[in-house]
Amino acid sequence: MRGIDISKHNGVVNWAQVKADGVQFAILRAGYGKEASQKDTQFEANYIGCKAQGIPCGAYWYSYAATPAEARQEAAVCLSFLQGKTFAFPIYFDIEEQKVLAQGKTACTAIAKAFLETVEKAGYFVGIYSSKSHLESCFTEELRTRYAVWVAHYGVDKTTYHGQYGIWQKSSTGKVSGIRGNVDMNECYTNYPAAIRKKGLNGFKAVQTAATAKPAQAKSWKKGQAVHIGSNVPLFANETATTPSARLSAGTYYIYDGVPCKLGRYRITTTAANCGRTPVGKYVTGYVSWDNFK
Repeated sequence: MRGIDISKHNGVVNWAQVKADGVQFAILRAGYGKEASQKDTQFEANYIGCKAQGIPCGAYWYSYAATPAEARQEAAVCLSFLQGKTFAFPIYFDIEEQKVLAQGKTACTAIAKAFLETVEKAGYFVGIYSSKSHLESCFTEELRTRYAVWVAHYGVDKTTYHGQYGIWQKSSTGKVSGIRGNVDMNECYTNYPAAIRKKGLNGFKAVQTAATAKPAQAKSWKKGQAVHIGSNVPLFANETATTPSARLSAGTYYIYDGVPCKLGRYRITTTAANCGRTPVGKYVTGYVSWDNFK
């Protein structure tokens, strides 16, 4: 599969053009460091763009952690940005800061393990990203076998990385329609979407066997229907907004009128009595993607 990885440094992306150019997946930078203010400013727009175009995506977190404790702090912030979203590709720990790598294999492995274990325990399929040389010299084989690996190795026809890997980042100078300037190009050799959906990770529900399966969740929601929504789910001001206007608190909400909107969203309200009442602005709480309904 041909894919790209993206951050705010690539600017505003036209995802329709990206899809038309044959891109089959994207790994989005969620943020960096250990502060909530370090969220990638294009993460939400890139996520919504991928979803709108049906491009499977994953995410990565650029790390500055110099200790396992700092890595766990980064993991906590990363998780707060992933809530309410679904990712068909892994969540990667991007470790490439030279002063961190200089600490050696034991320290680097402990740092990576702290982040990966924290995010994995929260229900995500996780992996590690770094260059071929750093992966081989700064992390134990046990860690590199245990988790998904995304290896960067440029200037070769095929990576010679020693060990298992699912994605090879082969160039930082790719050209893709809808993206200004250069973009990182990747090849994926593992069917992550199938594995992640089957296990019910990354925001997806587990695939059940025929013997235990319940009826599939309908994409048609009726006026007045009660739905449970988890905490921190994005709330949008209209059906095409790319940036959330707020984040919802966990609780029960109601489908305002049952009319499907763009990007898979429905209008919700806080009480059953509000459903269908006008003016809309007074009674509608906002727009929410239907895959957040339980």
